[in-house]
Amino acid sequence: MNRVFKKVAGCCTALALLTTVMQPLAHAAEDAASATQNIYVGDVTLESVDSIDLPGVLKRAMKDSTNIQLLQLKYAAQHTKQLDLETQASSMYGGSVGSVHLPDTPQELLAGMAAQGVAVDPEDNLWIGPMTTVTNKAVNQVIQGMGAMTDGMNALLASQREQMKSAAHQLYTDQRNTLLQEQEAREAIRLQTIAQYVQLLGQNKQLAFMKDYEATLKKEEARAKLMNEQGLASLEDVRTAGKALAKHRDDTAVLAQNYRLALVQLSFDIGIAFNPSLKLADIAELSAGPIPSVVRADTKELLKGSYGMKKSANNLDESAWQQAHTVTGSTYGASYQGVNMGIAGTQNHQTQLELTQKIEATYTEAEKAYQSVLTESRLTSEAKEDREKMKLRYTAGVISLHDLNKFDLKVQSQELALEAAKLTYYARLEKAKAMEKGFIS
Repeated sequence: MNRVFKKVAGCCTALALLTTVMQPLAHAAEDAASATQNIYVGDVTLESVDSIDLPGVLKRAMKDSTNIQLLQLKYAAQHTKQLDLETQASSMYGGSVGSVHLPDTPQELLAGMAAQGVAVDPEDNLWIGPMTTVTNKAVNQVIQGMGAMTDGMNALLASQREQMKSAAHQLYTDQRNTLLQEQEAREAIRLQTIAQYVQLLGQNKQLAFMKDYEATLKKEEARAKLMNEQGLASLEDVRTAGKALAKHRDDTAVLAQNYRLALVQLSFDIGIAFNPSLKLADIAELSAGPIPSVVRADTKELLKGSYGMKKSANNLDESAWQQAHTVTGSTYGASYQGVNMGIAGTQNHQTQLELTQKIEATYTEAEKAYQSVLTESRLTSEAKEDREKMKLRYTAGVISLHDLNKFDLKVQSQELALEAAKLTYYARLEKAKAMEKGFIS
């Protein structure tokens, strides 16, 4: 038993010593790797602006999009690689070995010379002897071997040439899809930027209203305190007013943080310096007149013009081309191409179903948003009518100025709800319009 303990103790000591030795080596290797690590960080120059509007934001977003730049570089790389493969394929041709046979019998020698029109007397001793037979047979075998090797190399080159042609054709299809991806990316960036601007504008308007409403809550708290001092309100009324003010301030602080974060993100996306006092212009289409309703386009026509179906059709055409032009030496290769054709056809059908569902969902969301605009518009009109009645009651001395101001805030709140509904509908409508350009999401 003591021996076992001694062996275990010895192993533990060895492991501890090994750990002590290895740790400095690991740190040394890490330091060496850090010393040779390259870091590529460039200077970023951001423009300082005081105000922005939606058209300007969209222009900047398109200009500074690294996604679009990467797709353009991807297209250039695919195009040059396609040309490279086509050039290699056009030059990938082998040689040939002529059909040559040295005579290895006297009879073959006489026949060969006669075929060349040379008259030879059979009595002449033209045949050198057995060594000629052995030598010519050996040379003939070498010539035959070289021919077989050349035929094999030519077959291999032909196979590689066909593979390069297939790869080049696949790259051509990939280029077409890349161009579609670039157009798709432009529309996606446009919609994303609109959504960001709409959100930011809505938060900005809500913050302005909440600051105005805070002043009213302060007056409510002061009024409760004054009435409590006069015995017209309880301490509970004062506490209730104080809690309402504190909660409102908390909500305002959260909204202000969310607004700041959204503003930072938008500023980064369009390449401008962050400015917490940046002014946001209203969207011109929302104040130009009546808001148009949703007009549904034909689903089949939308599918025909969609980027998704075009890319899917390109892939289906590519599978058909590969199946027709791929040279294969076995039934397994042909079966593989047939399966790929089936996969492409199934994916095309699946894409059509998915895009059809997205079309219906997009139109439904837009129609619901439009109905919300109509509802909020009606409620706003009713609130304004009620305010006119309240003004008459104030003029008649029935209500106080404080009560009238509180009702004005109620009207402002309803007007803010209408603005929010319009902004939401604008984003939904732009998404629906994008489907007519080919972008379905």
